[in-house]
Amino acid sequence: MRIGITDCLKEDKYNLYVRWITNIEPEVEIAKLSQREKNVVDVSELDGLLLTGGGDVHPRFYGMEKHLSKTEGVDEARDAFELEIIDKALDNDIPVFGICRGMQLMNVYLGGELILDLESEGFEKHRSVKDAENVHSLTIHPHSLLREITSSAEIMVNSSHHQSVKKLGRGLMATALSPDGVTEAAEWTLKEGMPFLTLVQWHPERMIDDSVSKNLASMFLREVQHSKRMKATTL
Repeated sequence: MRIGITDCLKEDKYNLYVRWITNIEPEVEIAKLSQREKNVVDVSELDGLLLTGGGDVHPRFYGMEKHLSKTEGVDEARDAFELEIIDKALDNDIPVFGICRGMQLMNVYLGGELILDLESEGFEKHRSVKDAENVHSLTIHPHSLLREITSSAEIMVNSSHHQSVKKLGRGLMATALSPDGVTEAAEWTLKEGMPFLTLVQWHPERMIDDSVSKNLASMFLREVQHSKRMKATTL
């Protein structure tokens, strides 16, 4: 089983995603997908794709280029590279898990829009203060894969973002909301015939001992394995 993980450009943070996955399945092969290597071609050889966190998506990709000043850590080359990866992943029916920026980028790929800055739009602070990690509750949609994964109507998560989904992309449904109404998770509305997709705004890779974090990684890996087996039977 081979999982592609996008390069978040900080080795210590990238290793958290690797650890999160390999703690559940030590034998999984990890492929780093990086704009530095321009290894988009490898996507067709993957069994699953993990989209990592990082800087903001350039607002030109969702028609808000005039508001670039409200963004942070934009890397247009990374955006273009990872949008191409998403395109190839969906063409190959590869299961996808998106975290934080990964959720936002997938939403943009599907024609959605982002809130440029939560605080200036009247939402609560969703970022950590100094060394104290910000934590808040989520309400989970009762008829969602996320509810099935978590077995709970409400969970506590970490929070480290200043942007979020504004308009959902094509085919997506919101599956979790923060107390102030921010969309914190999404998945396909109609899942029949679609590759596995779970998008979360928080960082489960930083909550490695948390049961929900473990369940999310386990479900992703099970779906990747199932998808691989199904493809093998059609060859």
